[in-house]
This record gives sequence, structure tokens and C-alpha cells, in this order.
Amino acid sequence: MAERNLLFFIFRLHGGGAERVVSNLSMDFADQYNIKIAVFDRIEKVYPHKGDLIRIHLPFSDTTAGNNFLKRGIRLWVLIRELRRIKRKYRIDTTISFGEPANIINALTNGTGRTVLSVRTVLSNQMRISAQVKTLSSFIRLFYNRADEVIVPSKVAGQDLVQHFKLSPGRVKVVYNYLDRSKVDLAAEEEIEDRFLRQLFQRPILLNVGRINPAKGQWLLLEILPKIRQKYPDWKLVIIGEAEKEEDVKDRLVARARELSLRVYDSTADDLPVELDHDVYLLGYRANPYQFMRRSRILLFPSVFEGFPNTMLEAMQNSLPVIAADCHSGPREIMAPDSDLMTATPVRELTPYGILCPPLPSGDIGTPIPPEIVAEWTAALLWLLQDDALRNSIIQKGLERVNDFNREHILQQWHKIMG
Repeated sequence: MAERNLLFFIFRLHGGGAERVVSNLSMDFADQYNIKIAVFDRIEKVYPHKGDLIRIHLPFSDTTAGNNFLKRGIRLWVLIRELRRIKRKYRIDTTISFGEPANIINALTNGTGRTVLSVRTVLSNQMRISAQVKTLSSFIRLFYNRADEVIVPSKVAGQDLVQHFKLSPGRVKVVYNYLDRSKVDLAAEEEIEDRFLRQLFQRPILLNVGRINPAKGQWLLLEILPKIRQKYPDWKLVIIGEAEKEEDVKDRLVARARELSLRVYDSTADDLPVELDHDVYLLGYRANPYQFMRRSRILLFPSVFEGFPNTMLEAMQNSLPVIAADCHSGPREIMAPDSDLMTATPVRELTPYGILCPPLPSGDIGTPIPPEIVAEWTAALLWLLQDDALRNSIIQKGLERVNDFNREHILQQWHKIMG
């Protein structure tokens, strides 16, 4: 049995990229550390993991909107007390937290072993569309410098912490997400068991994978789809990802689609349709998105901001060409690593590994999208649809690019952080 005790601390263990990182790291290091994973949501659903799962039970609502200032203060006090108790009880050597609420609590309970914070996005961007992160910004400036290390998934995210949140540059370390190619390939080869979904993915599919929330910008795709269908009427848009609990983005997304005369099927609200004549399919959370990537034609990634989008690497591994928003941060760092990472293209830009397009100016679905952005995305998509040589070149180079995110090399970096 390993001698060192490692604690991962995160709000929940399902649904997104940070949660997937915790899931993977717990399995990667289970034979080297005694692993505990502490979560503080109420949902039973979790990603596969190794190590003991500890649920911290908090009073009142999990949503910020459901609690007044006093209730939020009580939840914070209970969370600090419980995390400190866990660290002491299990003699934790290193605690690695993910997400800003968990990071702040981890920083406030430092003193028991090493304290490592993992920031998964460009926080100054997230502050613009997330009231919660905006509320936490003063705590980030006050407490993050208490940590032994702050891990970020991209260079731009690291620069953002130093410039906007006054973190010491020596405290910030870039560790890219890795891609487990064999695992992705194995999952992608699984048959789609549901008969209707098998039929759906025999059609030409434009795919988006990501939570339905303001950061992911999926409403831009609704503006593009009618223009593409003028030339390619059989193409469908499929979005895989659950909707955030506190947001009404999915309802507004569906409403906007209907304004554009697009027929929408929502797997979480509708009975499974027999017909295949919908235009947009919201398939919700899927444990294995890779089998759908392998059977799609193009990944569309219109995020307003990112940290480091694993989805793009997973798409490349599945021979799926990518058109991505040139948002901060991640897409440019993956597609054009030798370029100026602080720039954002105003027009479509062909890179060796895909096409970058101008990002949305706002994370608000109610803000009108400039017509030139819709035009650039539409042109980029038509470019790929009409040029097989270009498409094949992007697919081949994408398969080469994923080699740069070698699992063994990145796990060595994490091993140093843990120890």
C-alpha cells in the first residue's frame, strides 16, 4: 500500500472537464497514493474513479440563488470545518482542489500538508458572465497566494492569474491536460446501443460537446445551421452535454431555435422520437461521447472562453476536424501553438490543425451576434464541407498533434506536484 495520502477536493465528480481530470488522476495514481475524493454536492452520479469518495453534507440549498447571505455564510463555515477535519483525520499529505469555491476553501484550510489549487479557466473572462465568480474575485486575490502551487491548463490562464489577480508568477505552473489515446479509441469503437441514435448518426452530423451554459456559446450554432442547410438540407446539429442547474440557457436556446424555424428534440424533456426530421438534437449528458464523435463529420466549438478544451483533442483523436472560437484560452494554444496566444482573429483563420473563427463578443444569449461573426463561421464550415483535401489534411495533422499531449509526460508533472 502506498504511504502518501492524497486528497482531491471538488464540488462534484461528474459533468465536466475538471471532474474528468479528477476521475482520471484518481485512477492513474491509485497504486502510488492512498486517495480520497471529497465532494459537496447532493447528486449521486459520479464518473469512474478509484479511492474513497467522501460526501460532505451541507445545510440549505446547493444553489447560490437559493440561499441568503446568512445561509451562504453557514455553508462556508461548515465546509471549512469539514475539510479541515478530513485533512487531519486521514493525515493528508497533499490536497488538490478544482474550481473556485473548492480552491478558496482549500486555501483557507492550508497548514495540513501541501495545498495545491487547480484553476481550469481564464478567471477574468469567467467573471464577466458568472455572478458567482465575480463575487469570489476578492477572495481569490486574498487567499490564492497562500497555496503552495496553483495549476493552470494553459499559458493564457496562468498569465491571467498573474495580471488580474496578483498571484506570484513563481506560484503558477502550467500543466496541460493529457489525452489517453488508447482509452478514447476503445470507447469510440463501442456500438451505439440505442436504435434511434444509431439511425441518427448515420446522417451527416455537426457535433458540439459541452455543458449547456453561457461559457459554451452554443446559440451561435443555431444562427449558422439554417444557412448551411440551404446547401446541405440533410445536416443535423447534435449537442451533447447537460444543462447547468442555475441557468435558463437551455430554455432560451430552444426558444431561439424555434424562432429560426428549427425543430428541436430534447432528450431530457421529450419521449424518444421515432422520426428523424428534427434539425437540432439535445442529447444531454452521455457517459461515452467518443462513440458519437467517431460517427460525426465536424466538431463545432463556439466557446466564449475556455481553460484547456479536452474536447478538441478528443475530436482530433477521433478523426473529427474542428472549427473553434479563438477565445481565451485553449483553442489557439492547441491549433496554432507558435502564434501570439494573446491575439484573437477577427476572421476565419486556417491553422495546421483546424480552423479558428472569431469568438462571440458576450456570454449573454440575449446579446445580438454581429452578422460578420455568423458569416465567418458559415464560410469556415462551407470551406470544410466543400474541400475534401483540406478536410483530410486537417484530420491527419490533428492525429499528429495529439501526440504532444502525451499521457506519461504529463503524469510525471502531476507526480511532482503531489509529492
